[in-house]
Amino acid sequence: MKINRYISALILSAIVYGCKDDYLDVRKIDANISTEQLYSTYTYVQGVVWNTYSYLPDGLADVKREGATDNAECTNVSADAQVFNLGIWNQYANPDGVWSKNFEGIRQANLFLKNKGKIDISYIKNGVVGVDSTSYYNARDNVKYMEGEVLFLKAYFYFELLKRYGGVPIFEEPLDYKDKNTWKNVQRNSVDEVIKYIASLCDKAANIIPANLNASWYEDGRVTHGAIKALKAKALLYGASPLYKEAGSTISWADAASAANDVIKLKKYSLDASYSKLFGPDNTSTAELIFYRRYGSINWPEKDNFPIVFENSNGNSTTPSQNYVDGFEVLIKSGNTVTGSEPFNWNNPVHAANPYQNRDPRLAATVIFNNANYKSTVIETFYGGNSGLPKLNATKTGYYLSKWSNPALDLVNDTKSNHTWAYMRYAEVLLNYAEAMFNAYGATADPGSFGLTALQAINQVRARSAMPALTANQLNQAAIERERNVELGFEDQRFWDVRRWNKGETYFKTPLNRIEIAKQGNSFIYQVKKLEDRVYDKKMNWYPIPQTEISITGWTQNPNW
Repeated sequence: MKINRYISALILSAIVYGCKDDYLDVRKIDANISTEQLYSTYTYVQGVVWNTYSYLPDGLADVKREGATDNAECTNVSADAQVFNLGIWNQYANPDGVWSKNFEGIRQANLFLKNKGKIDISYIKNGVVGVDSTSYYNARDNVKYMEGEVLFLKAYFYFELLKRYGGVPIFEEPLDYKDKNTWKNVQRNSVDEVIKYIASLCDKAANIIPANLNASWYEDGRVTHGAIKALKAKALLYGASPLYKEAGSTISWADAASAANDVIKLKKYSLDASYSKLFGPDNTSTAELIFYRRYGSINWPEKDNFPIVFENSNGNSTTPSQNYVDGFEVLIKSGNTVTGSEPFNWNNPVHAANPYQNRDPRLAATVIFNNANYKSTVIETFYGGNSGLPKLNATKTGYYLSKWSNPALDLVNDTKSNHTWAYMRYAEVLLNYAEAMFNAYGATADPGSFGLTALQAINQVRARSAMPALTANQLNQAAIERERNVELGFEDQRFWDVRRWNKGETYFKTPLNRIEIAKQGNSFIYQVKKLEDRVYDKKMNWYPIPQTEISITGWTQNPNW
Protein backbone atom coordinates (compact mmCIF):
# COMPACT_ATOMS: atom_id res chain seq x y z
CA MET A 1 0.00 0.00 0.00
CA LYS A 2 1.29 3.42 -0.88
CA ILE A 3 -0.11 6.87 -0.12
CA ASN A 4 1.48 9.77 -1.93
CA ARG A 5 3.02 12.22 0.49
CA TYR A 6 2.10 15.16 -1.66
CA ILE A 7 -0.99 15.89 -3.66
CA SER A 8 0.10 17.37 -6.98
CA ALA A 9 -2.09 19.96 -8.64
CA LEU A 10 -5.53 18.61 -7.81
CA ILE A 11 -7.53 20.55 -10.37
CA LEU A 12 -11.18 19.91 -10.06
CA SER A 13 -13.34 19.32 -13.07
CA ALA A 14 -15.66 21.96 -14.41
CA ILE A 15 -18.45 19.47 -14.71
CA VAL A 16 -21.29 20.72 -12.57
CA TYR A 17 -23.50 18.36 -10.63
CA GLY A 18 -25.59 20.71 -8.58
CA CYS A 19 -24.46 24.28 -9.02
CA LYS A 20 -27.37 26.04 -7.35
CA ASP A 21 -24.68 28.24 -5.87
CA ASP A 22 -21.06 27.43 -6.71
CA TYR A 23 -21.24 23.76 -5.85
CA LEU A 24 -18.72 21.79 -7.87
CA ASP A 25 -17.59 24.76 -9.90
CA VAL A 26 -13.92 24.71 -10.83
CA ARG A 27 -11.77 24.86 -7.72
CA LYS A 28 -8.01 24.53 -7.50
CA ILE A 29 -5.78 23.19 -4.79
CA ASP A 30 -2.20 24.35 -4.82
CA ALA A 31 0.46 21.83 -5.73
CA ASN A 32 2.86 20.39 -3.17
CA ILE A 33 0.43 20.43 -0.27
CA SER A 34 1.08 17.65 2.19
CA THR A 35 -1.63 15.17 3.04
CA GLU A 36 -1.75 16.61 6.57
CA GLN A 37 -2.30 20.13 5.27
CA LEU A 38 -4.82 19.03 2.70
CA TYR A 39 -7.06 17.19 5.13
CA SER A 40 -6.71 19.62 8.00
CA THR A 41 -7.94 22.55 5.89
CA TYR A 42 -11.73 22.68 5.68
CA THR A 43 -11.97 24.39 2.30
CA TYR A 44 -9.44 21.99 0.78
CA VAL A 45 -11.35 19.00 2.12
CA GLN A 46 -14.52 20.26 0.47
CA GLY A 47 -12.55 20.33 -2.77
CA VAL A 48 -11.52 16.70 -2.24
CA VAL A 49 -15.17 15.67 -1.89
CA TRP A 50 -16.30 17.68 -4.90
CA ASN A 51 -13.52 16.06 -6.90
CA THR A 52 -14.77 12.61 -5.88
CA TYR A 53 -18.10 13.42 -7.53
CA SER A 54 -16.26 13.93 -10.82
CA TYR A 55 -15.70 10.17 -11.13
CA LEU A 56 -19.43 9.55 -11.58
CA PRO A 57 -20.59 8.47 -15.07
CA ASP A 58 -20.99 11.14 -17.73
CA GLY A 59 -24.71 10.44 -18.20
CA LEU A 60 -25.59 12.38 -21.33
CA ALA A 61 -22.50 11.10 -23.13
CA ASP A 62 -23.53 7.56 -22.18
CA VAL A 63 -26.73 7.85 -24.23
CA LYS A 64 -24.62 6.60 -27.14
CA ARG A 65 -24.26 3.27 -25.32
CA GLU A 66 -27.90 2.68 -26.29
CA GLY A 67 -26.51 2.12 -29.78
CA ALA A 68 -25.04 -1.12 -28.45
CA THR A 69 -28.52 -2.40 -27.59
CA ASP A 70 -31.56 -3.39 -29.62
CA ASN A 71 -32.94 0.10 -28.98
CA ALA A 72 -30.74 2.12 -31.30
CA GLU A 73 -28.13 2.59 -33.98
CA CYS A 74 -25.39 5.22 -33.89
CA THR A 75 -25.24 7.07 -37.19
CA ASN A 76 -21.49 7.58 -36.92
CA VAL A 77 -19.86 4.38 -38.18
CA SER A 78 -16.88 4.93 -35.88
CA ALA A 79 -19.01 5.15 -32.72
CA ASP A 80 -17.83 2.98 -29.84
CA ALA A 81 -21.17 1.16 -29.85
CA GLN A 82 -20.26 -0.47 -33.14
CA VAL A 83 -17.31 -2.20 -31.48
CA PHE A 84 -19.82 -3.96 -29.22
CA ASN A 85 -22.21 -4.70 -32.07
CA LEU A 86 -19.48 -6.30 -34.17
CA GLY A 87 -18.18 -8.33 -31.23
CA ILE A 88 -14.63 -7.06 -31.66
CA TRP A 89 -14.02 -6.00 -28.05
CA ASN A 90 -11.98 -8.00 -25.55
CA GLN A 91 -9.65 -7.77 -22.55
CA TYR A 92 -7.14 -5.80 -24.60
CA ALA A 93 -9.52 -3.25 -26.08
CA ASN A 94 -12.84 -2.28 -24.50
CA PRO A 95 -14.61 0.93 -25.58
CA ASP A 96 -16.21 1.15 -22.15
CA GLY A 97 -13.02 0.61 -20.20
CA VAL A 98 -13.88 2.33 -16.92
CA TRP A 99 -11.96 -0.03 -14.65
CA SER A 100 -9.24 2.47 -13.77
CA LYS A 101 -11.61 5.46 -13.50
CA ASN A 102 -13.77 3.78 -10.89
CA PHE A 103 -10.85 2.44 -8.87
CA GLU A 104 -9.33 5.92 -8.90
CA GLY A 105 -12.65 7.22 -7.57
CA ILE A 106 -12.59 4.55 -4.88
CA ARG A 107 -9.06 5.60 -3.94
CA GLN A 108 -10.20 9.22 -3.59
CA ALA A 109 -13.04 8.08 -1.36
CA ASN A 110 -10.75 5.94 0.77
CA LEU A 111 -8.26 8.80 1.15
CA PHE A 112 -11.01 10.98 2.54
CA LEU A 113 -12.30 8.24 4.87
CA LYS A 114 -8.79 7.56 6.14
CA ASN A 115 -8.02 11.22 6.82
CA LYS A 116 -11.41 12.65 7.84
CA GLY A 117 -10.33 12.77 11.47
CA LYS A 118 -7.75 15.41 10.60
CA ILE A 119 -10.31 17.98 9.45
CA ASP A 120 -9.93 21.09 11.58
CA ILE A 121 -12.77 23.58 11.81
CA SER A 122 -11.69 25.10 15.12
CA TYR A 123 -10.63 28.30 13.35
CA ILE A 124 -14.27 28.82 12.37
CA LYS A 125 -15.38 28.39 15.98
CA ASN A 126 -12.62 30.70 17.22
CA GLY A 127 -13.66 33.28 14.65
CA VAL A 128 -17.24 33.49 15.89
CA VAL A 129 -18.13 37.01 16.94
CA GLY A 130 -20.95 37.46 19.42
CA VAL A 131 -23.49 34.71 19.93
CA ASP A 132 -24.07 33.69 16.29
CA SER A 133 -22.33 30.34 15.86
CA THR A 134 -24.22 29.40 12.71
CA SER A 135 -21.14 29.21 10.50
CA TYR A 136 -19.44 26.83 12.91
CA TYR A 137 -22.45 24.53 13.28
CA ASN A 138 -22.94 24.47 9.51
CA ALA A 139 -19.30 23.50 8.99
CA ARG A 140 -19.56 20.84 11.69
CA ASP A 141 -22.63 19.32 10.04
CA ASN A 142 -21.08 19.61 6.60
CA VAL A 143 -18.03 17.62 7.68
CA LYS A 144 -20.34 14.91 8.98
CA TYR A 145 -22.45 14.84 5.83
CA MET A 146 -19.38 14.76 3.59
CA GLU A 147 -18.54 11.38 5.08
CA GLY A 148 -21.97 10.12 4.07
CA GLU A 149 -21.53 11.53 0.57
CA VAL A 150 -18.19 9.82 0.13
CA LEU A 151 -19.53 6.48 1.36
CA PHE A 152 -22.34 6.75 -1.19
CA LEU A 153 -19.93 7.67 -3.98
CA LYS A 154 -17.71 4.74 -3.12
CA ALA A 155 -20.77 2.47 -3.27
CA TYR A 156 -21.69 3.96 -6.63
CA PHE A 157 -18.23 3.33 -8.06
CA TYR A 158 -18.36 -0.27 -6.87
CA PHE A 159 -21.78 -0.68 -8.48
CA GLU A 160 -20.37 0.59 -11.77
CA LEU A 161 -17.62 -2.04 -11.53
CA LEU A 162 -19.97 -4.81 -10.40
CA LYS A 163 -22.39 -4.52 -13.30
CA ARG A 164 -19.49 -4.71 -15.77
CA TYR A 165 -16.99 -7.11 -14.27
CA GLY A 166 -18.82 -9.04 -11.55
CA GLY A 167 -16.58 -9.73 -8.57
CA VAL A 168 -13.86 -7.12 -7.97
CA PRO A 169 -11.48 -6.49 -5.06
CA ILE A 170 -12.89 -4.59 -2.09
CA PHE A 171 -10.53 -1.94 -0.73
CA GLU A 172 -10.85 -0.30 2.67
CA GLU A 173 -7.47 1.38 2.34
CA PRO A 174 -6.44 3.94 -0.31
CA LEU A 175 -4.22 1.78 -2.47
CA ASP A 176 -2.48 3.77 -5.16
CA TYR A 177 -4.10 2.46 -8.32
CA LYS A 178 -1.27 3.79 -10.49
CA ASP A 179 1.32 1.84 -8.51
CA LYS A 180 0.83 -1.65 -9.89
CA ASN A 181 3.01 -3.19 -7.17
CA THR A 182 0.18 -2.57 -4.72
CA TRP A 183 -2.06 -4.94 -6.68
CA LYS A 184 0.20 -7.97 -6.76
CA ASN A 185 -1.34 -9.83 -3.82
CA VAL A 186 -4.87 -8.51 -4.08
CA GLN A 187 -7.67 -11.00 -4.72
CA ARG A 188 -11.08 -10.46 -6.31
CA ASN A 189 -14.08 -10.61 -4.02
CA SER A 190 -17.13 -12.58 -5.10
CA VAL A 191 -20.21 -11.09 -6.73
CA ASP A 192 -22.18 -11.75 -3.57
CA GLU A 193 -19.56 -10.05 -1.39
CA VAL A 194 -19.48 -6.95 -3.61
CA ILE A 195 -23.27 -6.58 -3.63
CA LYS A 196 -23.42 -6.86 0.14
CA TYR A 197 -20.54 -4.44 0.49
CA ILE A 198 -22.35 -1.87 -1.65
CA ALA A 199 -25.44 -2.32 0.54
CA SER A 200 -23.37 -1.90 3.70
CA LEU A 201 -21.80 1.32 2.41
CA CYS A 202 -25.28 2.62 1.64
CA ASP A 203 -26.49 1.69 5.13
CA LYS A 204 -23.59 3.60 6.69
CA ALA A 205 -24.22 6.61 4.48
CA ALA A 206 -27.96 6.60 5.24
CA ASN A 207 -27.19 6.67 8.95
CA ILE A 208 -25.18 9.86 8.44
CA ILE A 209 -27.30 11.85 5.97
CA PRO A 210 -30.79 12.22 7.45
CA ALA A 211 -34.02 11.83 5.50
CA ASN A 212 -35.19 15.28 6.61
CA LEU A 213 -32.04 17.18 5.60
CA ASN A 214 -33.17 20.52 4.19
CA ALA A 215 -30.37 22.89 5.16
CA SER A 216 -30.15 25.79 2.72
CA TRP A 217 -26.37 25.46 2.51
CA TYR A 218 -26.57 21.79 1.43
CA GLU A 219 -26.63 22.45 -2.30
CA ASP A 220 -28.91 20.81 -4.84
CA GLY A 221 -27.34 17.84 -6.56
CA ARG A 222 -25.45 16.57 -3.54
CA VAL A 223 -26.16 13.10 -2.21
CA THR A 224 -29.41 12.75 -0.29
CA HIS A 225 -30.86 10.09 1.97
CA GLY A 226 -33.25 9.11 -0.81
CA ALA A 227 -30.44 8.71 -3.33
CA ILE A 228 -28.61 6.42 -0.93
CA LYS A 229 -31.68 4.24 -0.43
CA ALA A 230 -32.34 4.17 -4.18
CA LEU A 231 -28.79 3.02 -4.97
CA LYS A 232 -29.06 0.22 -2.41
CA ALA A 233 -32.41 -0.85 -3.88
CA LYS A 234 -30.96 -0.94 -7.39
CA ALA A 235 -27.92 -2.94 -6.31
CA LEU A 236 -30.18 -5.50 -4.62
CA LEU A 237 -32.43 -5.66 -7.68
CA TYR A 238 -29.38 -6.61 -9.71
CA GLY A 239 -28.33 -9.07 -7.04
CA ALA A 240 -31.69 -10.85 -7.24
CA SER A 241 -31.62 -11.01 -11.05
CA PRO A 242 -30.83 -14.24 -12.96
CA LEU A 243 -27.30 -13.34 -14.10
CA TYR A 244 -26.25 -12.46 -10.57
CA LYS A 245 -27.91 -15.49 -9.01
CA GLU A 246 -26.03 -17.61 -11.53
CA ALA A 247 -22.83 -15.90 -10.32
CA GLY A 248 -23.52 -16.82 -6.68
CA SER A 249 -25.57 -13.90 -5.32
CA THR A 250 -27.64 -14.77 -2.25
CA ILE A 251 -29.86 -11.68 -2.58
CA SER A 252 -33.55 -12.52 -2.97
CA TRP A 253 -36.33 -10.75 -4.83
CA ALA A 254 -37.90 -10.14 -1.43
CA ASP A 255 -34.73 -8.33 -0.32
CA ALA A 256 -34.88 -6.14 -3.42
CA ALA A 257 -38.58 -5.39 -2.94
CA SER A 258 -38.05 -4.37 0.67
CA ALA A 259 -35.18 -2.05 -0.28
CA ALA A 260 -37.26 -0.36 -3.00
CA ASN A 261 -40.08 0.04 -0.51
CA ASP A 262 -37.66 1.89 1.77
CA VAL A 263 -37.45 4.58 -0.92
CA ILE A 264 -41.18 4.68 -1.57
CA LYS A 265 -42.12 5.02 2.08
CA LEU A 266 -39.95 8.12 2.44
CA LYS A 267 -42.80 9.90 0.61
CA LYS A 268 -40.34 12.47 -0.71
CA TYR A 269 -40.71 11.60 -4.37
CA SER A 270 -43.59 11.47 -6.82
CA LEU A 271 -44.23 11.01 -10.52
CA ASP A 272 -44.33 14.25 -12.44
CA ALA A 273 -47.51 14.81 -14.41
CA SER A 274 -45.46 15.46 -17.55
CA TYR A 275 -43.24 12.68 -18.85
CA SER A 276 -41.48 14.97 -21.32
CA LYS A 277 -40.60 17.51 -18.60
CA LEU A 278 -38.25 14.95 -17.07
CA PHE A 279 -35.82 15.45 -19.95
CA GLY A 280 -36.18 19.19 -20.46
CA PRO A 281 -34.28 22.23 -19.19
CA ASP A 282 -36.33 22.63 -15.99
CA ASN A 283 -36.41 19.00 -14.90
CA THR A 284 -34.69 19.69 -11.57
CA SER A 285 -37.90 21.36 -10.40
CA THR A 286 -39.74 18.04 -10.45
CA ALA A 287 -40.12 15.82 -7.39
CA GLU A 288 -39.35 12.76 -9.53
CA LEU A 289 -35.57 13.20 -9.79
CA ILE A 290 -33.68 11.51 -6.97
CA PHE A 291 -30.04 11.93 -7.97
CA TYR A 292 -28.84 13.89 -10.93
CA ARG A 293 -26.04 15.72 -12.65
CA ARG A 294 -26.29 19.26 -13.96
CA TYR A 295 -24.31 20.17 -17.06
CA GLY A 296 -25.01 23.87 -17.15
CA SER A 297 -25.81 25.63 -20.43
CA ILE A 298 -24.90 23.43 -23.43
CA ASN A 299 -26.25 22.47 -26.84
CA TRP A 300 -24.12 19.51 -27.95
CA PRO A 301 -26.96 17.00 -27.37
CA GLU A 302 -29.04 18.98 -29.84
CA LYS A 303 -26.18 19.26 -32.33
CA ASP A 304 -25.79 15.49 -32.15
CA ASN A 305 -29.44 14.50 -32.29
CA PHE A 306 -31.58 17.11 -34.04
CA PRO A 307 -32.88 15.85 -37.40
CA ILE A 308 -30.51 16.91 -40.15
CA VAL A 309 -33.05 19.28 -41.70
CA PHE A 310 -31.90 21.73 -39.02
CA GLU A 311 -28.73 23.61 -39.86
CA ASN A 312 -25.71 22.80 -37.67
CA SER A 313 -27.08 19.42 -36.70
CA ASN A 314 -23.95 17.32 -37.08
CA GLY A 315 -25.46 13.89 -37.69
CA ASN A 316 -23.60 12.31 -34.76
CA SER A 317 -26.93 10.92 -33.66
CA THR A 318 -28.12 7.95 -31.65
CA THR A 319 -31.27 6.92 -33.49
CA PRO A 320 -34.06 4.68 -32.15
CA SER A 321 -34.52 1.36 -33.92
CA GLN A 322 -37.69 -0.24 -35.21
CA ASN A 323 -37.18 -2.91 -32.53
CA TYR A 324 -37.59 -0.18 -29.91
CA VAL A 325 -40.50 1.61 -31.55
CA ASP A 326 -42.45 -1.63 -31.90
CA GLY A 327 -42.47 -1.95 -28.10
CA PHE A 328 -44.90 0.96 -27.64
CA GLU A 329 -48.49 -0.20 -27.34
CA VAL A 330 -51.48 1.00 -29.35
CA LEU A 331 -54.41 2.59 -27.54
CA ILE A 332 -57.82 1.07 -28.17
CA LYS A 333 -60.48 3.75 -28.41
CA SER A 334 -64.23 4.02 -28.56
CA GLY A 335 -64.68 7.46 -30.04
CA ASN A 336 -62.35 9.62 -27.98
CA THR A 337 -62.48 7.31 -24.97
CA VAL A 338 -59.53 4.98 -24.32
CA THR A 339 -60.84 1.54 -23.45
CA GLY A 340 -57.61 -0.44 -23.41
CA SER A 341 -54.33 -1.06 -25.20
CA GLU A 342 -52.73 -3.79 -27.26
CA PRO A 343 -49.26 -4.62 -28.56
CA PHE A 344 -48.36 -3.04 -31.89
CA ASN A 345 -48.47 -5.60 -34.69
CA TRP A 346 -47.35 -5.05 -38.28
CA ASN A 347 -49.68 -7.88 -39.32
CA ASN A 348 -52.63 -5.79 -38.15
CA PRO A 349 -53.62 -3.77 -41.25
CA VAL A 350 -54.97 -0.91 -39.12
CA HIS A 351 -51.67 -0.65 -37.24
CA ALA A 352 -49.56 -0.98 -40.38
CA ALA A 353 -51.45 1.66 -42.33
CA ASN A 354 -50.74 4.40 -39.78
CA PRO A 355 -48.07 3.05 -37.44
CA TYR A 356 -47.71 6.16 -35.27
CA GLN A 357 -51.39 6.81 -34.61
CA ASN A 358 -52.84 6.21 -31.13
CA ARG A 359 -49.56 4.97 -29.72
CA ASP A 360 -48.38 5.12 -26.12
CA PRO A 361 -47.74 8.88 -25.57
CA ARG A 362 -44.20 8.14 -24.45
CA LEU A 363 -43.33 7.29 -28.06
CA ALA A 364 -43.83 10.88 -29.22
CA ALA A 365 -41.96 12.13 -26.14
CA THR A 366 -38.95 9.97 -26.97
CA VAL A 367 -38.84 9.47 -30.73
CA ILE A 368 -39.16 11.79 -33.73
CA PHE A 369 -40.85 9.79 -36.48
CA ASN A 370 -41.84 10.47 -40.07
CA ASN A 371 -44.35 13.29 -40.56
CA ALA A 372 -44.00 14.43 -36.95
CA ASN A 373 -43.97 18.16 -36.28
CA TYR A 374 -40.76 19.10 -34.47
CA LYS A 375 -39.57 22.67 -33.98
CA SER A 376 -42.44 23.86 -36.22
CA THR A 377 -41.07 21.69 -39.03
CA VAL A 378 -42.56 18.54 -40.50
CA ILE A 379 -39.82 15.92 -40.25
CA GLU A 380 -39.51 13.75 -43.34
CA THR A 381 -37.60 10.52 -42.79
CA PHE A 382 -38.94 8.88 -45.95
CA TYR A 383 -36.46 8.24 -48.74
CA GLY A 384 -35.65 11.62 -50.26
CA GLY A 385 -37.25 13.54 -47.38
CA ASN A 386 -35.68 16.51 -45.62
CA SER A 387 -34.15 14.28 -42.93
CA GLY A 388 -34.07 10.93 -44.70
CA LEU A 389 -31.67 8.93 -46.78
CA PRO A 390 -29.78 9.34 -49.04
CA LYS A 391 -28.84 12.65 -47.40
CA LEU A 392 -25.46 12.69 -45.68
CA ASN A 393 -25.69 11.82 -41.96
CA ALA A 394 -29.40 11.02 -42.18
CA THR A 395 -30.84 8.48 -39.77
CA LYS A 396 -30.30 4.88 -40.84
CA THR A 397 -33.28 3.67 -38.84
CA GLY A 398 -35.93 6.14 -39.99
CA TYR A 399 -36.13 7.81 -36.57
CA TYR A 400 -34.45 10.50 -34.50
CA LEU A 401 -34.17 10.82 -30.72
CA SER A 402 -36.04 13.64 -28.99
CA LYS A 403 -35.39 12.63 -25.38
CA TRP A 404 -32.77 14.89 -23.70
CA SER A 405 -32.92 17.52 -26.49
CA ASN A 406 -34.48 20.96 -26.08
CA PRO A 407 -36.47 21.82 -29.23
CA ALA A 408 -36.46 25.51 -28.26
CA LEU A 409 -32.75 25.81 -29.07
CA ASP A 410 -31.61 27.49 -32.28
CA LEU A 411 -28.35 25.97 -33.49
CA VAL A 412 -27.85 28.65 -36.13
CA ASN A 413 -27.61 31.26 -33.38
CA ASP A 414 -25.87 28.79 -31.06
CA THR A 415 -28.42 29.18 -28.26
CA LYS A 416 -27.97 26.90 -25.29
CA SER A 417 -29.89 25.75 -22.23
CA ASN A 418 -29.39 23.87 -19.00
CA HIS A 419 -29.35 20.09 -19.20
CA THR A 420 -29.60 17.68 -16.28
CA TRP A 421 -29.06 13.94 -16.41
CA ALA A 422 -31.13 11.80 -14.05
CA TYR A 423 -29.04 9.02 -12.54
CA MET A 424 -32.08 7.86 -10.60
CA ARG A 425 -35.72 8.87 -10.69
CA TYR A 426 -38.86 7.76 -8.91
CA ALA A 427 -40.43 5.92 -11.88
CA GLU A 428 -37.41 3.62 -11.93
CA VAL A 429 -37.85 2.93 -8.22
CA LEU A 430 -41.48 1.94 -8.83
CA LEU A 431 -40.45 -0.33 -11.69
CA ASN A 432 -37.67 -1.85 -9.59
CA TYR A 433 -40.25 -2.47 -6.88
CA ALA A 434 -42.77 -3.95 -9.33
CA GLU A 435 -40.22 -6.37 -10.78
CA ALA A 436 -38.97 -7.48 -7.39
CA MET A 437 -42.46 -7.83 -5.89
CA PHE A 438 -43.76 -9.74 -8.90
CA ASN A 439 -40.89 -12.21 -8.83
CA ALA A 440 -41.12 -12.59 -5.06
CA TYR A 441 -44.88 -12.70 -4.52
CA GLY A 442 -46.78 -12.39 -7.80
CA ALA A 443 -48.90 -9.60 -9.23
CA THR A 444 -51.28 -8.84 -6.37
CA ALA A 445 -49.80 -10.17 -3.12
CA ASP A 446 -48.32 -7.91 -0.45
CA PRO A 447 -47.25 -10.17 2.42
CA GLY A 448 -44.97 -7.51 3.86
CA SER A 449 -47.84 -5.05 4.18
CA PHE A 450 -45.93 -2.46 2.17
CA GLY A 451 -49.20 -1.02 0.92
CA LEU A 452 -48.36 -1.49 -2.76
CA THR A 453 -48.47 -4.55 -5.00
CA ALA A 454 -46.40 -5.18 -8.10
CA LEU A 455 -49.45 -4.52 -10.25
CA GLN A 456 -50.26 -1.25 -8.51
CA ALA A 457 -46.68 -0.02 -8.82
CA ILE A 458 -46.38 -0.66 -12.55
CA ASN A 459 -49.81 0.83 -13.16
CA GLN A 460 -48.80 4.02 -11.35
CA VAL A 461 -46.05 4.47 -13.93
CA ARG A 462 -48.41 3.74 -16.81
CA ALA A 463 -51.13 6.03 -15.48
CA ARG A 464 -48.81 9.03 -15.52
CA SER A 465 -48.64 8.68 -19.31
CA ALA A 466 -52.39 8.01 -19.64
CA MET A 467 -51.82 4.34 -20.40
CA PRO A 468 -54.58 1.89 -19.39
CA ALA A 469 -53.93 -0.24 -16.34
CA LEU A 470 -52.69 -3.77 -16.78
CA THR A 471 -54.69 -6.59 -15.24
CA ALA A 472 -53.19 -9.23 -12.98
CA ASN A 473 -53.37 -11.72 -15.84
CA GLN A 474 -51.44 -9.37 -18.12
CA LEU A 475 -48.59 -8.82 -15.69
CA ASN A 476 -45.66 -11.13 -16.33
CA GLN A 477 -41.91 -10.81 -16.73
CA ALA A 478 -42.27 -9.93 -20.42
CA ALA A 479 -44.66 -7.09 -19.59
CA ILE A 480 -42.26 -5.83 -16.92
CA GLU A 481 -39.38 -5.86 -19.39
CA ARG A 482 -41.42 -4.03 -22.02
CA GLU A 483 -42.68 -1.39 -19.59
CA ARG A 484 -39.21 -0.80 -18.25
CA ASN A 485 -37.81 -0.26 -21.73
CA VAL A 486 -40.63 2.04 -22.83
CA GLU A 487 -40.35 4.17 -19.68
CA LEU A 488 -36.56 4.15 -19.27
CA GLY A 489 -35.29 3.88 -22.84
CA PHE A 490 -32.18 5.98 -23.59
CA GLU A 491 -31.50 6.43 -19.86
CA ASP A 492 -28.62 3.91 -19.76
CA GLN A 493 -30.76 1.09 -18.44
CA ARG A 494 -31.29 -1.29 -21.36
CA PHE A 495 -27.62 -2.23 -21.81
CA TRP A 496 -27.51 -3.43 -18.21
CA ASP A 497 -31.07 -4.71 -17.76
CA VAL A 498 -30.80 -7.21 -20.60
CA ARG A 499 -27.55 -8.50 -19.16
CA ARG A 500 -28.88 -8.93 -15.62
CA TRP A 501 -31.90 -10.78 -17.03
CA ASN A 502 -29.42 -13.09 -18.78
CA LYS A 503 -31.21 -12.40 -22.06
CA GLY A 504 -28.47 -10.85 -24.16
CA GLU A 505 -28.70 -13.62 -26.72
CA THR A 506 -32.46 -13.04 -26.93
CA TYR A 507 -32.47 -9.28 -27.37
CA PHE A 508 -29.01 -8.29 -28.59
CA LYS A 509 -28.26 -11.11 -31.00
CA THR A 510 -31.37 -10.56 -33.10
CA PRO A 511 -31.12 -8.34 -36.19
CA LEU A 512 -31.58 -4.62 -35.69
CA ASN A 513 -34.46 -3.36 -37.80
CA ARG A 514 -35.19 -0.05 -39.49
CA ILE A 515 -38.24 1.41 -41.18
CA GLU A 516 -38.12 2.05 -44.90
CA ILE A 517 -40.64 4.67 -45.98
CA ALA A 518 -41.74 5.61 -49.48
CA LYS A 519 -43.96 8.59 -50.15
CA GLN A 520 -46.73 8.11 -52.69
CA GLY A 521 -48.77 11.25 -53.20
CA ASN A 522 -50.01 12.27 -49.78
CA SER A 523 -49.59 8.83 -48.22
CA PHE A 524 -46.71 6.66 -47.09
CA ILE A 525 -45.80 3.02 -47.51
CA TYR A 526 -43.91 1.51 -44.57
CA GLN A 527 -41.73 -1.58 -44.69
CA VAL A 528 -39.66 -3.05 -41.87
CA LYS A 529 -36.20 -3.95 -43.11
CA LYS A 530 -33.14 -5.42 -41.46
CA LEU A 531 -30.50 -2.79 -40.82
CA GLU A 532 -27.76 -5.03 -39.51
CA ASP A 533 -26.94 -8.25 -37.73
CA ARG A 534 -25.43 -8.00 -34.28
CA VAL A 535 -22.91 -10.21 -32.50
CA TYR A 536 -23.58 -11.27 -28.92
CA ASP A 537 -22.25 -14.25 -26.99
CA LYS A 538 -23.14 -15.32 -23.47
CA LYS A 539 -19.68 -14.38 -22.22
CA MET A 540 -20.51 -10.74 -23.02
CA ASN A 541 -22.90 -10.60 -20.06
CA TRP A 542 -19.74 -9.71 -18.14
CA TYR A 543 -16.87 -7.58 -19.35
CA PRO A 544 -13.42 -9.16 -19.42
CA ILE A 545 -11.04 -7.95 -16.73
CA PRO A 546 -8.41 -5.76 -18.44
CA GLN A 547 -5.48 -7.97 -19.38
CA THR A 548 -3.05 -5.57 -17.71
CA GLU A 549 -4.68 -6.41 -14.37
CA ILE A 550 -4.69 -10.15 -15.07
CA SER A 551 -0.99 -10.02 -15.87
CA ILE A 552 -0.22 -8.27 -12.59
CA THR A 553 -2.49 -10.21 -10.26
CA GLY A 554 -2.77 -13.63 -11.83
CA TRP A 555 -6.55 -13.58 -11.44
CA THR A 556 -8.70 -15.99 -13.37
CA GLN A 557 -10.26 -14.13 -16.30
CA ASN A 558 -14.05 -13.93 -16.58
CA PRO A 559 -15.39 -17.04 -18.33
CA ASN A 560 -14.62 -17.60 -22.02
CA TRP A 561 -12.63 -14.40 -22.51
